[in-house]
Amino acid sequence: MNYKLISSIYCWSVASLVFGQTVFTVDFSEPAQTIDNIGSSTGMHSDSISRHWKTETVDEIAVLLFDRERGIGLSSFRIQIGAGSDTPEGGIRTPYRRTDCFLRPDGSYDWEREKGVHYWRKKAAEYDVETVIGYLNSPPVCYTENGHGFKTDKTFSSNLKPEHYGDYAAFISKVANHFQTLELPFDSIAPVNEPQWGWHGIPGRAKQEGTPWTNEQIARLVRLMDAEFLANGVKTKILIPEAAEYQALYEELPQRPYAAASDQVHAFWNVSSSNYVGDLQTVEPIVAGHAYFNDGSIERMLHTRQSVAAAVNSSDSKLRFWQSEYCLLGKGWTGGLPVAEVDEMMAALLVARNVHIDFTVANATAWQWWSSTEPRVGRVPPRYYLIETDAKGGETYRATKLLWALGHFSRFVRPGMVRLQVDSDRPEEIGLNSVMASAYMNPAEGGWVMVLINISNEEQAFEIALKDLPTLGKMDSVEGWMTDSTRSMEKISVAGRRLAMPPKSMLTLVVPPE
Repeated sequence: MNYKLISSIYCWSVASLVFGQTVFTVDFSEPAQTIDNIGSSTGMHSDSISRHWKTETVDEIAVLLFDRERGIGLSSFRIQIGAGSDTPEGGIRTPYRRTDCFLRPDGSYDWEREKGVHYWRKKAAEYDVETVIGYLNSPPVCYTENGHGFKTDKTFSSNLKPEHYGDYAAFISKVANHFQTLELPFDSIAPVNEPQWGWHGIPGRAKQEGTPWTNEQIARLVRLMDAEFLANGVKTKILIPEAAEYQALYEELPQRPYAAASDQVHAFWNVSSSNYVGDLQTVEPIVAGHAYFNDGSIERMLHTRQSVAAAVNSSDSKLRFWQSEYCLLGKGWTGGLPVAEVDEMMAALLVARNVHIDFTVANATAWQWWSSTEPRVGRVPPRYYLIETDAKGGETYRATKLLWALGHFSRFVRPGMVRLQVDSDRPEEIGLNSVMASAYMNPAEGGWVMVLINISNEEQAFEIALKDLPTLGKMDSVEGWMTDSTRSMEKISVAGRRLAMPPKSMLTLVVPPE
């Protein structure tokens, strides 16, 4: 290491001066948001394998997700609570996308069902995962208009029968209370998911559970849930709105089919709104939204995140923003690159870039991936999952580069850490297509970390300047972890001046506490 004092700025050079050097200045005098968690979810497939695979094999997958030495140390996990579409008559084509349900058709509860929910909740507790969220794609099928966990008509209205809103609220309360009694509580439960989509399906060919919701319908349900939770001593919080895309959070969209489910920050957290629920005791002061379809260009990535941050900051409530679901979905998933140029490592870097932008531009306090496991589909690189399973249904798996890319954040950027402002001598648009950096300090224990992403096809050199550096760690004991085409979160030495990031790589630097 080479340190030299220039007024109040330390220059820490960890790279040889090749291919044009980038200078990053980490400003310890400008703390930004506090990180709540970084995680993933069962999606639909991880629930299925926990019910049908050998337990010891699923346990190995849990190690990759939750262990902080052998895996990526997730600090949050989303667990799907099913609606009961787990038979061929349920109408969903793909077996692993069908779910069980705790509620029987006769109105009684069978807590031996939904073994996947129990498995993953116990595993999260075993690994001390800090935040555990339950989410529902559909109300129980016995409460829906058509007896299915998806819509069969194209009207933009919830599939929940009007007379069953109270029953659905009571169902969620009972589920939350059950796990609370087991001392395995959910920190929060999301009763609706991506309410902007129609979720129309043909029985026997439907893709998955889901239903649209208008803002008015969501507010009605949330108020009933709040009353149920308070009456029954449920400590779990309510998480909304799980918007399908960022625009629905901050903008009225009268031309969209889901106009009645748009401008949701204002709808739920502005006191002038008829759908205001921000004053309810059990509602999390968190805006949950999904980053889908905002990744086709740098301009769109920046605009949507800036708009989310502005909407959250201008609300009447003290809100935080969670990016609560993302994968490389939709036509823009390549970030403007030709599909032929996106191999698995580049796909991982595209994911990492979205994490970076959500933290540094949208000021997200949490970031959560979609499905932890799924079978490989087609010849394109992994897009929807972190861990790839056998396409023919065998009980085999492999960790993808996407898992390790997320791990560069999740293992090291822990709950309670505070993001620091990092300035670059390159324009933001250029940095997002070359090398980018974010930094996080631990104000309680000391130490700090820096996550660097080289999304370019060239080696990148950089220099780090530390402004107003407090006594936060052992500056002579910096540790590094690298992921590239041949390494997966491999520990490396960062001593000396000849280290540069190879093409298409990630590097996390960790300064341990004093």
